Amino acid sequence: SVAATQTGAIINPQVKTTCEQLWHSELDTTSGEAIVRVVSYSSNPELIPLLKEVLVHSTPEVKLEGLEALATLARPGDESLAEIATAELEHPEPVVRAAAFNLLGIARSQGMLRYVAIGLGDLSPQVRRQAAMALAAYGEQGLALAQDSLSSSNPDLVDAAIAAIGQVRIKRASDVLFDHLTPDFQQVARSRQWEQQIPHFEASWQPLAIAIADYHQRLIQKVLYVLSCLGNSRTVNSVKRLLYSKEQREVANAVETLASIRHKRFVRPLMPILEQLASVEQPTNIRVTNQWMRTKGYKLLLEALESKDRWIKIGALIALAAVPSALTKDPDPLVKAVAQKTFLPLDQHPSQKDFFMSRLLLLKNVSLFKNLSLDELLLIDQALEQEYVPAGETIFNEGNWGGHLYIIGEGSVRLIKEIDGEHQDLNYLSAGQHFGEIALFDDAPRWNGAVAVENSTLLKLEKNRFISLITQRPQIVLEICRFFSQRLRETDKYRLSRRLLSSEDMTKNFSSVSSPSHHESSTTPTI
Repeated sequence: SVAATQTGAIINPQVKTTCEQLWHSELDTTSGEAIVRVVSYSSNPELIPLLKEVLVHSTPEVKLEGLEALATLARPGDESLAEIATAELEHPEPVVRAAAFNLLGIARSQGMLRYVAIGLGDLSPQVRRQAAMALAAYGEQGLALAQDSLSSSNPDLVDAAIAAIGQVRIKRASDVLFDHLTPDFQQVARSRQWEQQIPHFEASWQPLAIAIADYHQRLIQKVLYVLSCLGNSRTVNSVKRLLYSKEQREVANAVETLASIRHKRFVRPLMPILEQLASVEQPTNIRVTNQWMRTKGYKLLLEALESKDRWIKIGALIALAAVPSALTKDPDPLVKAVAQKTFLPLDQHPSQKDFFMSRLLLLKNVSLFKNLSLDELLLIDQALEQEYVPAGETIFNEGNWGGHLYIIGEGSVRLIKEIDGEHQDLNYLSAGQHFGEIALFDDAPRWNGAVAVENSTLLKLEKNRFISLITQRPQIVLEICRFFSQRLRETDKYRLSRRLLSSEDMTKNFSSVSSPSHHESSTTPTI
């Protein structure tokens, strides 16, 4: 009767009044879904106005199903459906906003194109992904709008714009993305030279070395993302699995695959750093001397300070900070006095600077986070809580419900488990190692206990903070899952090798028992 009312088929005024009152009250989920399904199954475009009325006063579940039903009835250029979708673009539920962008992509109303581009900056990854697909559906017009977003300082918006451009699937889209990467391709040639020239084993230069390596990794990931958006997702997924393997043969295979990919021009500028991944060559041990600083060091640092990458700049600043420190100890008393008066006031809080960088470098060396960029580690660092635990104190007991991952900043920790009524040591962990990570992914009691062996500083990541973090940056959990996957593969290889060794030992033992020993006679004795 509701559908009939919308189409003017009901004559009875009492029934018609009752149905009209329905539009001015919020439909419960069951009633709303029933109406949506009737319209959806009918595939009758004449009933679209009925759905429009249903969406005005309905729950998020009904709105979602209604928008999905409209998407099956929509045709390109449908202004009325585009207006319905636009009305839901600010809905508080991401799934509803995503469904609205999907409808806009199908309706492809020219007047609503500007609203589609706004979705690239949505807080929800799901909505950004759907907005990118919708914008790509507008072809070259969508490409032009997405191109404007490539210069944004918001990395999520830039990634969404890249996704939209890549899905347009025309040569100009590929050219736009290549032009976007060209400044990075030019810088990577310089950063590669810096990486070869810097003293990797000098403490003050290590942050710069790490920053350059991090920049290279981020650029590789960015190019892989672009290639995936251009239609090479299956190849890229295979390459990602191999590229950071501990097996050099697998890394070499990944590099070879990238070298032969369809969009070779995106890979060619990266070949030196990709080939470096497949190499076991160690960096040259360069000593920092006055002569080296005059001929190479100062020039290198000044060039690095002009970099557009903030981590390379920070690394260069830390290395440069060692120069004033040396001047404050100059043998010439006048130089020493001026240096102390000039530079020491600028360094009243060195511990804060050192603490900030030492925490990031610590996280960079945590195996669980080894594949994360410095930008991602900074987000994790901001979510960490610090806790001091005296020697001998229990951190958590076996069977406790926990919600924290622990990273050892200083000190050491003993992991224990009760076996046959006694506490047995499982492992000893020191600074840079982590424990309790399962609590981030599973609601279950602790499998073991943990006790501080000595006075320890722990960095804790709480589960809800972790979930909030990965909701905004899904790449973080993908890299962590890749770490777990690699560890499982290594465990499987270890178990397989143990089985093979055990099988070989059994074969040898069987052979030694079944064959006669060297001192036994093979002849029959005479009587």
